[in-house]
Amino acid sequence: MSYKDIIVYLDASDLNEPRVGTAIKIAAQHNAKLTGVDISTAAAFEGERRERAQAIQGTFEKMVRTAGLEADCRVAGSSAKTAQELCSLSHCADLIVASQPHPDSAHLAAAAVPKDVLLASGVPMLILPTGWEAEDHIGRRILLAWNFSRESTRALHDSMPMLAKAESVVLFVFDASFDPHRSDVLDVVAHLERHGIKVTVDGWRGTGEVDTISAMFASLDREEADLIVAGAYGHSPLSESLFGGVSEQLLHNVSMPVVMSH
Repeated sequence: MSYKDIIVYLDASDLNEPRVGTAIKIAAQHNAKLTGVDISTAAAFEGERRERAQAIQGTFEKMVRTAGLEADCRVAGSSAKTAQELCSLSHCADLIVASQPHPDSAHLAAAAVPKDVLLASGVPMLILPTGWEAEDHIGRRILLAWNFSRESTRALHDSMPMLAKAESVVLFVFDASFDPHRSDVLDVVAHLERHGIKVTVDGWRGTGEVDTISAMFASLDREEADLIVAGAYGHSPLSESLFGGVSEQLLHNVSMPVVMSH
């Protein structure tokens, strides 16, 4: 089981090369074709980033050529502003690689990335934090956030190729009645093990004293995980934005890459 078609978004920001480098690393692991999609806005061609914007395709092609990957480059066009327009390029993708927008360079790339595309595309998305470096480890030790929802189920299956290649996987359960020996928890463990994935269980009884994100990051520290896999927006995106839901917090966390599925 592996990814065979991966999309990485391209722009003129300083986040571009680390993002492409990470996408190359993942594509090489899975022997996948990597497609770069230039999502530059018109603003990227008007200021000091103009030369970088003009060189995006050449930079991408040089990086993938050095890595020896099968690759392609597409241009979304500065008029492709909506998630629907961008999603038309991702119908055949197994994974999309994007970055959190940086306040200083967000205007250089389509505003629909990452959140709106994540919600509309039906494709899992790896979202890298703004301080990410391509040399950083990713996917060796994975924390799989699990809450028995449709979204976490989707995330589990969408990330199976990464889970199968990980050195360790932790099933993190945040639930008021968490018990690692509960039958529904053991069913998930057994399902992963039938796919050849060795998994341990960690969790937290959600009594209201500690919020989900704090408990999750405590587990990340204990397990030395380098990637979170989680379902996205089990509640409406508006309510999550207004009330600081888990998906919004994960989408904007500054320290850890996350694979999200909706």
